[in-house]
Amino acid sequence: MKVGSKAYYGFLALVELANNYKIRRMTQVKEIAKDQDIPSEYLGQIMVLLNRARLVHGSRGPGGGYILARPPETISVKEVIEVLEGPFVSLDVRPKKKSGSGALATERLMQAWAKGVAAMETILEDTTLADLCKPEQESYMYYI
Repeated sequence: MKVGSKAYYGFLALVELANNYKIRRMTQVKEIAKDQDIPSEYLGQIMVLLNRARLVHGSRGPGGGYILARPPETISVKEVIEVLEGPFVSLDVRPKKKSGSGALATERLMQAWAKGVAAMETILEDTTLADLCKPEQESYMYYI
């Protein structure tokens, strides 16, 4: 699976909004674009998609901007990717012959691929925006 620039920039914006979520601070597109080095017009299009999906709330005007619609702990990575990049795709390989070792190998490949996609979807569903925002683990120093 390839994550495109739309999802990458979307995650950068959502992480910034997650960092402002607890203080309930609205953040403008131009501020996020400047902080994250994202083209402002492109980010505006991404924010419209996130707003339509009800992942963010938008407000116009001088005090306007965007804020997360839900706590970051409830927004999964999978949900964001599907909103911005579309549904996950799976391998569609159909054997040309209905018998022989090629058909059996293709069937086994499809089963392995399906397991891989299911595992990936599970991990992305279990990983939240809050997980992406966690500070780096402190390294432990042992003194002897």
